[in-house]
Amino acid sequence: MRTFHLLLLTAVVAPSGLSANLAISTYWKDGFIPAAIASDSQGNLYLAGCAVIDPASQTTGVAVAKVNPKATQNLYYFDSAASDQVAAIAIDKSGNAYIAGSTTNPNFPIVGGGVPGAAPAGSTDTRSFVAKLNPQGVVVFSVLLGGSALSTAQGIALTPQGQILVSGIAGDKGFPSTPGAYSVADSTNQWFLMELDAAASKVIFSATGIGGSSIALDAAGNIFMAGSSIATSYPTTPGAYQTTFFPGSYCFGFCRFGYPGNLQHVTKTDPAASKLIYSTGLNDLNGGAGSTTSTGLAVDAAGNAYVTGTLFEGKYPFTVTAPTGSTSYLTKLDPAGASALFSVPVGGGGVQLDSSGALYVGGTVTSVMPIGFPGLPGPAPPVVIPPVFSGIPQVCVPNFTTAISEAYVMKVDPATGAVQDAQWIDGSGLGATGITLAGGNVWIAGPTPGPQVPGSPGALTPQGLGPGYLAGAYLSAVDFGVAAASGPSIACVLDGGNLSHVGAVAAFQLISIFGANLGPATGVAAPDSGAPSLAGVSVTFDGIPAQLLYVSASQINVAVPPPTVPSGNTPPKSVTVMQLTYNGAGVQRQFPYTASNLNLFANLSTNQKPCPGVASTQTGFQPVAANADGSLNTCTNPAAAGSTLSLFVHGAGGYGSPPSPLVNLSASFGFGCTALVTNASLVSAFVYKVDVSLPASLALCDEVLNGSEGVPITLTYNNAPVGPLYIPADLAGPLLTFSPPGLPMQMIAWVKQ
Repeated sequence: MRTFHLLLLTAVVAPSGLSANLAISTYWKDGFIPAAIASDSQGNLYLAGCAVIDPASQTTGVAVAKVNPKATQNLYYFDSAASDQVAAIAIDKSGNAYIAGSTTNPNFPIVGGGVPGAAPAGSTDTRSFVAKLNPQGVVVFSVLLGGSALSTAQGIALTPQGQILVSGIAGDKGFPSTPGAYSVADSTNQWFLMELDAAASKVIFSATGIGGSSIALDAAGNIFMAGSSIATSYPTTPGAYQTTFFPGSYCFGFCRFGYPGNLQHVTKTDPAASKLIYSTGLNDLNGGAGSTTSTGLAVDAAGNAYVTGTLFEGKYPFTVTAPTGSTSYLTKLDPAGASALFSVPVGGGGVQLDSSGALYVGGTVTSVMPIGFPGLPGPAPPVVIPPVFSGIPQVCVPNFTTAISEAYVMKVDPATGAVQDAQWIDGSGLGATGITLAGGNVWIAGPTPGPQVPGSPGALTPQGLGPGYLAGAYLSAVDFGVAAASGPSIACVLDGGNLSHVGAVAAFQLISIFGANLGPATGVAAPDSGAPSLAGVSVTFDGIPAQLLYVSASQINVAVPPPTVPSGNTPPKSVTVMQLTYNGAGVQRQFPYTASNLNLFANLSTNQKPCPGVASTQTGFQPVAANADGSLNTCTNPAAAGSTLSLFVHGAGGYGSPPSPLVNLSASFGFGCTALVTNASLVSAFVYKVDVSLPASLALCDEVLNGSEGVPITLTYNNAPVGPLYIPADLAGPLLTFSPPGLPMQMIAWVKQ
C-alpha cells in the first residue's frame, strides 16, 4: 500500500526568509469569542468577549480573562449576565481593567460610580455600560450611561490622568450632552463621546455627533476617533481628505436590493471635545465603498493616524495597486487629516505602534464562497494573499473547503506602508479581533471554529478536546526581534488522508507537515511500515519515535505513534507534544490528543460534479474508493449496484498496534439507505480498507439511476461521523450559513444500476 504513503505528496514552495517567529500559540478557550485584547506593563494579557456562561442552555454573556505573559495560566476569569455584550477594553498602569459595552438587562448590577443611566426596560432596550475590574478581577464599579436614551458603547480609552473616554452610538433622542462639548440637536443614530472621572462618579463632558469604535490620544491630550456607520451625515471639516460621504451598499445571496454598508470616518478633537481639529471620511471617493468597517487606530508622536479595517464588496482609496478582491486596508493620515500618506491592502485585525515607532498590524487571509451557491457550479474566486506570504505552501492557503481563513501579524514600515516582516498563523477559520504589545511580542487573538491552530508546549488549552470542531478563541504571540531561523519551520499541519487542517490527533493517524527546512532537498520515501528516522529527520510525540513515511525540505508525512499504556489511576493524556528534528535543529508543536480520529482518504480539491456530461443532481467530494475488481471508482468506472465498494481510512487510535478488524463502523448510502460494512481490516501499517456492500436496488434510497450516478456515502465510527467534517463557520457572508458543526463532508460514490 505504498500508494497511500505517497498519495498526498504536494509540490510546494519554501517560504521566503522571514525573521518573525511564532513564539507562543494556543487554542486558548472553547466557548469564548473575543471582542478585544489588551495588555498591562507586566506583560499580562486581557481578553474581553462573549462566552458561554451556562453550558446546559448555551447562553452567553460578557467574560473578561487575565492571562499571564507566557499564556500558561489564567490569572482571573470574570463573567456576567446573559444579556450583556462587551465591545472594548483598556488597562491602566496599575492593572485595572475597564470594559465598555451594552446591556438589555433590566436588573443590570449598578456598583459604585455616580453617572446617571436608566436601566433597560426590556429586551429591545439597550443601554451602554462601563465597568472597572481590579487586578484580581473584582468589580470596582459598574455604571450605565446616557440617561434614558438607548445607546451602544463601542470604544474605550484612558487619559494619562486616568479619566475614562467612552464612545458609541445613541439609539434615540435625548442622549445627554454638556455645555461646550460638540453636539447635535437629535442624537438618534448619532455617535457620542463621553469622558468620566476615574471613579465614574461624574461626567466631565459628553459630546454627541462624533465618536468611534477606536480611540487614541496624542501627547497634548487631543482625542482621535475612528469608526464606521451607515450614516452619510457624519461631520467633516474643510480641507479634510474626504468631506462628503457617498452611501455604501452591498448585496449578497439572493437579495434583490442592496443593504446599507458602513462608511468610515476619522476625527480629531481637542481634549474637551469642544472643537473638531479635523474630521474626514476615509472611503472610496467614487461611491463604491461597499461596507468599509474600521477596526483599529493608532497615533504616532508626530500626530499621524494609522487606521485599519475590512472591506466587504467595496473599493478603497489605495495608494498602491491592490489585488482585485482585497478585503483589508491600512491607511496613514497626515496630522491635518488632509492626505492619505499611504493606503495598503493589509490589516483589518488591529494596529499598534511600539515605543520606537515601529508599526504592527493584524489581519486574515480569507477565502470566499465560490460563485453561485453550495451545490451549484461555479469556480472559487481567487484568495487574496499579501505578497510577503507568496512562499506559503498552497495546501496551507484557505480554499473555502479545508480552510476558510488564516491569520497573520505584520511589521510595516511606518513611512511607506511596505511590509517588512510577517508571521502566518495556521488554522481552519481564524478571525483577527485585535493585537496588543506585551513582553517584546505582538499578540493577536480572535475566534476559531475549533482547535485547528498552532499549539505551543505548556500553553493553556482546554482539556478533553476530541475530533472535529468546537468554537472558541486562539491566542498567539509573534516575536519580530529574532534573527531568521535556518532550522525547520512549520507552515501548517494537515490530515494525511485528505489535507484538512489538524486539530486533535490520535494514535496511528497520518499527518502531513508542510513548511521549510523540514528535511533533505530531495524527497526520500520510507518502506510501507515507515522508519523512525529518515535522511536526518526524526519526529517524536512525547518522546516516542513516530514512523516517518516521507521526508523532504517542504513536506513530511508521519504516523502519530501510540502512547504508553497508562498504569493504575493515571488518566489518559489530553495533549501531546511533537518534536521535529532535522540535522540537530528542531521545532515543537503541541496538539490535543484524542482516543481516535478516523478520517477518510479523499480528494477535497473540489466539490463540483467531477464527471462532465453526466446528469447528476448530487455534488460532493471524491473519496479514494475501489470497486469490487480493485479498480478506482470514478464516474467513468462506476461500481455496480449490489457490489462491494471499498473506502480507506486512518486514525483508529489504540495502544501497541492498530485494532484489526475495526468494529463499530456503519455506512449510509443515498438518502435513507443503510449499507452493510462487511470488513474493515488493515491493508498497511496504518490504513484500513472498509468494504461496503451496496444495496442491490437504489430506488429505496431516493436514487433513480440513469447510467452512472454520483450517490452520497457516509461512514460512522462509534456513533460519530468519520471525517473530514465541514468547517462550522459563517461561510456565506453576513446573511447565510450552512454546514452545521459535526456534519461530515459529503462523499460521492459512482454507481450504476
